[in-house]
Amino acid sequence: MKLAIIGSGPLAIFCARHFDQLGAEVVLFQKNALGGNVRFLLDHFPEMEVSFENKMKNLKEFWEADLVPAIKFIEEKNIGKAGEVLRVHKRFLHPAEAIAGKSRLHDLFRVVFSVNPREAILKQLEENPEMFKQLGEQVVKSLHQPVESFEDFDIVIEARGYGRPARAMGPSNALALNENNIRNMAPLYYEKNIFSQFKFEGKNNLLVVGDTDSTLLALLKCKEWLFSRPNRTLSWITSAPAFKSRKHVWLNEQFNKLLDISQTQFDSDKIVFEQKMYEWRDLEDHIKAKIPKPLEPVAKISVYQGYDVTAVDRLLDRDGVYATIETPDFREFSPVPNDLKTLPADAILIACGVEENMEFSRGIKADEPGYYILESAELDNGINIIKNIEQKILSYFSRAQ
Repeated sequence: MKLAIIGSGPLAIFCARHFDQLGAEVVLFQKNALGGNVRFLLDHFPEMEVSFENKMKNLKEFWEADLVPAIKFIEEKNIGKAGEVLRVHKRFLHPAEAIAGKSRLHDLFRVVFSVNPREAILKQLEENPEMFKQLGEQVVKSLHQPVESFEDFDIVIEARGYGRPARAMGPSNALALNENNIRNMAPLYYEKNIFSQFKFEGKNNLLVVGDTDSTLLALLKCKEWLFSRPNRTLSWITSAPAFKSRKHVWLNEQFNKLLDISQTQFDSDKIVFEQKMYEWRDLEDHIKAKIPKPLEPVAKISVYQGYDVTAVDRLLDRDGVYATIETPDFREFSPVPNDLKTLPADAILIACGVEENMEFSRGIKADEPGYYILESAELDNGINIIKNIEQKILSYFSRAQ
């Protein structure tokens, strides 16, 4: 049985090892380095706790004790294949088509992936430079372009997780007005790029958009930056209730601590401000005219609960970006119904989750036999899904007589 697994995160890795050990011919398609979101979260939250095999471990322990050995297994068995999977479909079978006397498994799955031949070309160039001289410079340059290839499989398990495209920041996770036009030229950072590409240098005012676990991680990432200087502020825009309890215990605790620190500092700043105001008011008028009125403190974290980002813009003559946020009249938890504001920011961190991306598996039926989705926010639940997939695959086989 030839089995394709698509993804580079922990569940994809454990799934590949599991089915390889069962004797399947496994190919793990990896767009990025093995480790997925754990690899880049490890740099920011090594103390973050996860449950694995019914034990609570921090990310550092999980990485070293569980994930690294699994990655080494994949590398030693040489079952990983570098390349971005572009689409999956049946070789010839259409969704509404049937094969007389056969199941849909009669036709294989075709996995189409993009390969950048640069490394292989450079290696061949070193081994045989004379051949490449004969080809000519233009031909050699053309060989550097990514090319599409394919491989056929009996079974496909999609475990892309956060490797899927990030959702937009607008209402219903559709694009906000102008979002698509400026996303490549404005400081907008989506999902994992918040952790892998975003830099704090030169930033004093940030917006975070979303209501997912990755939203809270984005907020926590900003903690040290936010409290290290008095002029830094952060605005959080969420269409859902902001202060609901989260399932992830560690994340819930750390988020509440962040809010407590922000509130404590704001309360302290208010006391200092009120004292300065009393002193300023007591000054004689001719002295008061020369001394500026004390500035009222601003909360380090401003929460805009029940708001959607409906538009985003940038000015040609200055850096940064502007978000227009609005509330409808039907959200009872919104503090101000039918409100509209424009918020400036040096950058917007968009953590609204990832798309299902139906284009990826166009032509695959929703209940396609042999095509499985492996996805879970909890590792232990993901391991159980792997075992369930195994049982479903085994049901296609009959015991030998």
